[in-house]
Amino acid sequence: MKKDLSAELERFKAIVETYGARENAWPKDELPLMEKLLSSSDVARSLLRQEQKFDQLLQDLSRLETTSSDLLGRVMVNAEEINPGPLLKSLWPFGSIWQPAAGMAMAACLGILLGFTSPNILASGDDYAQNDTFFSGDTMSDLEIDYENL
Repeated sequence: MKKDLSAELERFKAIVETYGARENAWPKDELPLMEKLLSSSDVARSLLRQEQKFDQLLQDLSRLETTSSDLLGRVMVNAEEINPGPLLKSLWPFGSIWQPAAGMAMAACLGILLGFTSPNILASGDDYAQNDTFFSGDTMSDLEIDYENL
Protein backbone atom coordinates (compact mmCIF):
# COMPACT_ATOMS: atom_id res chain seq x y z
CA MET A 1 0.00 0.00 0.00
CA LYS A 2 2.85 2.37 0.90
CA LYS A 3 4.54 1.65 -2.45
CA ASP A 4 1.32 2.34 -4.34
CA LEU A 5 0.84 5.64 -2.52
CA SER A 6 4.39 6.82 -3.21
CA ALA A 7 4.10 5.80 -6.88
CA GLU A 8 0.80 7.66 -7.11
CA LEU A 9 2.35 10.72 -5.45
CA GLU A 10 5.28 10.61 -7.87
CA ARG A 11 2.80 10.48 -10.76
CA PHE A 12 0.82 13.36 -9.18
CA LYS A 13 4.01 15.41 -8.82
CA ALA A 14 5.05 14.72 -12.41
CA ILE A 15 1.65 15.78 -13.75
CA VAL A 16 1.51 18.94 -11.62
CA GLU A 17 5.06 19.94 -12.63
CA THR A 18 4.34 19.24 -16.29
CA TYR A 19 0.87 20.72 -16.72
CA GLY A 20 0.75 23.24 -13.88
CA ALA A 21 -1.69 23.70 -11.01
CA ARG A 22 -4.86 24.18 -13.07
CA GLU A 23 -7.05 21.11 -13.13
CA ASN A 24 -8.40 21.85 -16.61
CA ALA A 25 -4.86 21.48 -18.00
CA TRP A 26 -4.35 17.99 -16.56
CA PRO A 27 -4.85 14.93 -18.77
CA LYS A 28 -8.44 13.69 -18.67
CA ASP A 29 -7.50 10.07 -17.95
CA GLU A 30 -5.46 11.14 -14.88
CA LEU A 31 -8.22 13.27 -13.28
CA PRO A 32 -9.69 10.51 -11.05
CA LEU A 33 -6.26 9.75 -9.58
CA MET A 34 -5.49 13.43 -9.09
CA GLU A 35 -8.81 14.16 -7.34
CA LYS A 36 -8.45 11.08 -5.10
CA LEU A 37 -4.98 12.17 -4.00
CA LEU A 38 -6.07 15.77 -3.40
CA SER A 39 -8.89 14.60 -1.14
CA SER A 40 -6.83 12.08 0.80
CA SER A 41 -3.19 13.25 0.89
CA ASP A 42 -1.70 16.28 2.62
CA VAL A 43 1.47 15.81 0.55
CA ALA A 44 -0.52 16.12 -2.69
CA ARG A 45 -2.24 19.29 -1.45
CA SER A 46 1.15 20.72 -0.45
CA LEU A 47 2.61 19.93 -3.89
CA LEU A 48 -0.40 21.60 -5.52
CA ARG A 49 -0.01 24.74 -3.36
CA GLN A 50 3.68 24.97 -4.26
CA GLU A 51 2.84 24.66 -7.94
CA GLN A 52 0.12 27.33 -7.60
CA LYS A 53 2.67 29.72 -6.07
CA PHE A 54 5.12 28.93 -8.85
CA ASP A 55 2.46 29.49 -11.53
CA GLN A 56 1.54 32.82 -9.92
CA LEU A 57 5.20 33.85 -9.85
CA LEU A 58 5.57 33.02 -13.54
CA GLN A 59 2.43 34.95 -14.35
CA ASP A 60 3.61 38.00 -12.38
CA LEU A 61 6.99 37.95 -14.08
CA SER A 62 5.49 37.62 -17.53
CA ARG A 63 3.58 40.89 -17.29
CA LEU A 64 5.28 43.66 -19.23
CA GLU A 65 5.99 46.84 -17.40
CA THR A 66 5.10 50.01 -19.23
CA THR A 67 7.98 52.31 -20.04
CA SER A 68 7.86 56.04 -20.29
CA SER A 69 8.33 57.75 -23.63
CA ASP A 70 11.29 59.65 -22.16
CA LEU A 71 13.10 56.39 -21.46
CA LEU A 72 12.28 55.10 -24.93
CA GLY A 73 13.64 58.31 -26.48
CA ARG A 74 16.90 58.04 -24.55
CA VAL A 75 17.31 54.43 -25.58
CA MET A 76 16.76 55.29 -29.25
CA VAL A 77 19.30 58.15 -29.13
CA ASN A 78 21.88 55.89 -27.48
CA ALA A 79 21.21 53.15 -30.03
CA GLU A 80 21.88 55.57 -32.89
CA GLU A 81 25.14 56.67 -31.28
CA ILE A 82 26.29 53.09 -30.76
CA ASN A 83 25.22 51.80 -34.19
CA PRO A 84 26.14 54.37 -36.85
CA GLY A 85 24.44 52.44 -39.63
CA PRO A 86 25.45 50.19 -42.45
CA LEU A 87 29.07 49.65 -43.45
CA LEU A 88 28.64 51.53 -46.73
CA LYS A 89 27.52 54.64 -44.87
CA SER A 90 30.58 54.52 -42.63
CA LEU A 91 32.87 54.11 -45.65
CA TRP A 92 31.16 56.86 -47.69
CA PRO A 93 29.63 59.46 -45.34
CA PHE A 94 29.04 62.05 -48.08
CA GLY A 95 25.50 61.05 -49.01
CA SER A 96 24.31 58.84 -51.80
CA ILE A 97 27.00 56.90 -53.59
CA TRP A 98 25.24 56.41 -56.93
CA GLN A 99 26.21 59.85 -58.28
CA PRO A 100 30.00 59.48 -57.89
CA ALA A 101 29.79 55.85 -59.03
CA ALA A 102 27.84 56.89 -62.12
CA GLY A 103 30.41 59.60 -62.84
CA MET A 104 33.28 57.13 -62.59
CA ALA A 105 31.45 54.64 -64.83
CA MET A 106 30.82 57.33 -67.44
CA ALA A 107 34.48 58.37 -67.37
CA ALA A 108 35.55 54.74 -67.83
CA CYS A 109 33.13 54.26 -70.73
CA LEU A 110 34.31 57.47 -72.37
CA GLY A 111 37.94 56.40 -71.98
CA ILE A 112 37.26 53.01 -73.55
CA LEU A 113 35.30 54.60 -76.39
CA LEU A 114 38.06 57.12 -77.09
CA GLY A 115 40.66 54.36 -76.91
CA PHE A 116 38.93 52.34 -79.60
CA THR A 117 38.01 55.18 -81.92
CA SER A 118 41.10 57.37 -81.71
CA PRO A 119 43.68 57.29 -84.52
CA ASN A 120 46.78 55.23 -83.99
CA ILE A 121 49.31 57.55 -82.36
CA LEU A 122 52.13 55.01 -82.66
CA ALA A 123 51.89 54.92 -86.45
CA SER A 124 53.71 58.24 -86.62
CA GLY A 125 57.05 58.86 -88.31
CA ASP A 126 58.97 57.17 -85.50
CA ASP A 127 61.23 54.50 -87.04
CA TYR A 128 61.14 52.29 -83.97
CA ALA A 129 57.35 52.24 -83.91
CA GLN A 130 57.10 51.51 -87.65
CA ASN A 131 59.59 48.65 -87.70
CA ASP A 132 58.37 46.86 -84.58
CA THR A 133 55.33 44.73 -85.45
CA PHE A 134 54.27 44.58 -81.82
CA PHE A 135 53.57 48.32 -81.72
CA SER A 136 52.36 48.69 -85.30
CA GLY A 137 48.74 49.26 -84.44
CA ASP A 138 47.63 46.70 -87.01
CA THR A 139 44.57 44.57 -86.59
CA MET A 140 44.80 40.98 -85.48
CA SER A 141 44.49 39.63 -89.02
CA ASP A 142 47.36 41.91 -90.18
CA LEU A 143 49.51 40.54 -87.36
CA GLU A 144 48.72 36.97 -88.39
CA ILE A 145 49.73 37.69 -91.98
CA ASP A 146 52.97 39.30 -90.79
CA TYR A 147 53.70 36.29 -88.59
CA GLU A 148 53.18 33.89 -91.50
CA ASN A 149 55.58 35.94 -93.66
CA LEU A 150 58.39 35.65 -91.14
